[in-house]
Amino acid sequence: MQMKMIWFVAGVSIVANGVLGYAVWNASNAQEALQERFPYLSKRIFANNQNDVIINFIPLRQAMNEYIETQGGKVGAYFEYLPSGTSIGANDKKEVRLASLSKVPLAMSIFKKVELGKMSLDDTLVIKKEHLDDKFGTLWKKGEGSRLTILEFVEHALQESDNTAYNVLFDALTSKEVNEVYDGLDIPVIQEGNQILASPKNYSSIFRSLYLSSFLTEESSNRILDILSHTAFRDKIPAGIPEEVKIAHKIGVFQEQDLHENTFIDCGIVYVPNRPYILCLFVQDTEEKVLEHMSIISKMVYGYIIRVKGGR
Repeated sequence: MQMKMIWFVAGVSIVANGVLGYAVWNASNAQEALQERFPYLSKRIFANNQNDVIINFIPLRQAMNEYIETQGGKVGAYFEYLPSGTSIGANDKKEVRLASLSKVPLAMSIFKKVELGKMSLDDTLVIKKEHLDDKFGTLWKKGEGSRLTILEFVEHALQESDNTAYNVLFDALTSKEVNEVYDGLDIPVIQEGNQILASPKNYSSIFRSLYLSSFLTEESSNRILDILSHTAFRDKIPAGIPEEVKIAHKIGVFQEQDLHENTFIDCGIVYVPNRPYILCLFVQDTEEKVLEHMSIISKMVYGYIIRVKGGR
């Protein structure tokens, strides 16, 4: 009887271990499948025990601060290491005109309306005469009366920073729907005429919310980030990063009559394998200086991230 009991216990143990092993294997496969399905979102959304990479950022903080302090307030940067939430700011609380960066929260408002069943990405909208704007993008060439799907307008607005597409989408929303992204993420903004002012640090919440899928569903968040990873602009943050590294980002330009007071912004997520980070930069200077400063800071951050060793 005792021998039978031993064999019974052993059998139960083998079965239990087999079931547990299968459950772990199945859960692991499920996590991998979700991460493959939503490659632009945080792994923390799908993993129960995500071990963050621990990195000492003091040398990077010192280098960024030293470089930006020499630029006389014309340059600002906000960096956030997404696996741990560690951040570095240098003149990052200065409020600047977001210009075309406001197109990302607008797209998020559109996707929220789609999620609520109030519209579909396949619905079509018509370009009206008052929508036409030739300052950014080429959609104005299609002319009054042209019809595109909502998704096509979103792609033009985010990938080409098309102003005509922005105007069409803006008219498809109420003022409450337009502002709900800022309000929902508790981003303090200042309205100056038709321009929105915010700091790089505060604006980073837009990309963080997409990465963590905290405002939109996983499907919507991933789709917007995917669209932003195929933008036409490679001369700012991307200029300091190898082409094979994915970057979901949005640029903005606010031009004054005095060319020395133009504001250029670039903000997004750099998907270094296992070490993704947010980088938001602004420069108030000539375009030549803008490209120089953004490229230098981007290279500085990327170079540090790929070389520094993790661990305590």
